[in-house]
Amino acid sequence: MSIDIDQEHALRPEMISAMAAKVLEDRHVRTMRNAVAKNGILKVAEDQDILGAMRHAFSEELPSLPVTNQMKSGRCWMFAGLNALRRTAAKRLSLEEFELSQNYLTFWEKLEKANCFLDDVLDTLEEAKQSRLVTHIFTSPASDGGEWELFANLVLKYGIVPKSAMPETLHSSDSHAMNQVLDAKLRAHGLELRAAHASGVPTTDLAARKEGMLGDVYRILTVFLGMPPALFDFEYRDKDDQFHADRGISPQTFFERYVAFDFDAYANVVNIPVPDRPFGQTYLVAHMPNVRGGPPRPYLNVDVETMRALTLAQLKDGEGVYFGCDVVQMMDREAGVLDAALYDFEAVFGMPLRLSKADRLDYCGEIAGGHQMVFTGVNVAEGRPERWKVENSWGTEHGQKGYFAMSDGWFADYVYQVVVRKDYLSPALRAALEMPPQVLPAWDPMRGL
Repeated sequence: MSIDIDQEHALRPEMISAMAAKVLEDRHVRTMRNAVAKNGILKVAEDQDILGAMRHAFSEELPSLPVTNQMKSGRCWMFAGLNALRRTAAKRLSLEEFELSQNYLTFWEKLEKANCFLDDVLDTLEEAKQSRLVTHIFTSPASDGGEWELFANLVLKYGIVPKSAMPETLHSSDSHAMNQVLDAKLRAHGLELRAAHASGVPTTDLAARKEGMLGDVYRILTVFLGMPPALFDFEYRDKDDQFHADRGISPQTFFERYVAFDFDAYANVVNIPVPDRPFGQTYLVAHMPNVRGGPPRPYLNVDVETMRALTLAQLKDGEGVYFGCDVVQMMDREAGVLDAALYDFEAVFGMPLRLSKADRLDYCGEIAGGHQMVFTGVNVAEGRPERWKVENSWGTEHGQKGYFAMSDGWFADYVYQVVVRKDYLSPALRAALEMPPQVLPAWDPMRGL
């Protein structure tokens, strides 16, 4: 087969020569090239005035607990959720340090994701293997990613345990090898189901095979993560050095007794300012990993001013706020600073580079660094938020013992989601939550939340 070569639109030598000549005569380019080559773009572009002005002090602030560390795993959504819940438990137990087991929820998360994957395979048996949906389903069935809906339904079904009842393992903290094994096994099972269907095996028989396949996943998980406890003894000393013991309790009982978080009292609020996602409406993304049988918790889209006001109201009432953002943007990890103007890339290159929040989502599908954390404070100046205190899950080496400071401009540009009490919503928004959500395709950018 011959391929026509379109010479009219090719990069021609004279075009390249003209580009090179223009760059060579530009002293700014030469200066920036030398600076970037020696120091790196981030050090050259970072605005030291902004970095110096970002103080880790806040007019509204919750008591700090030691920061957790997700290590080499993508479980930020789980860490953020457990960090939000542990504050209630720490207060009730009179503890200054307390951590819930991420490994325990990781075990059930992986098993529930396997169940979702196999169900999705059975639901798409008539789809061509090259279809976008089938390709999407098989891409990464055991990935670490997740969001508020999955977290809430995992806790409601399986409860939670203190970290002492099921500590981290090497592969919960460094999940790459575990996920490779799980992906390989799940894809093999998925291909087996599709091949059996193609050979005429009845769908009812295929569904029966699924239980055995999940048994394989359970076996793999116990090797990587250990066995999740059905019952455990909870023993601790409070901050007054008084010893306490609660013996033979289940994870569900622990949740009900020491946390009792009412997930149904909260709304999953987002700011996605694109034309085909009107504010005041709810959305769900198809084929999202979830707990089968768990209730949907749709996204409620609002303008950024509303999202800011809801977040501020909850913090002022003394409660942290779980949120999702694009963390890789405009961040100094070591200093623990997030500011929308922190890096002046335009000055380095001498050209405009930034897109609006709407354009990044609408044209690029960009939520590049989808990450979940918890707001635990805010500095209010003249009635408006100026900067926000953020509890991260990257350990204590970054920022102020793991806590970050975020400018309000960064909030507006890069925060996409907050989870807040429904009590703070206007009557119109509460009514919107009761309307049927619009279901978006599995590859929609909102999946990145």
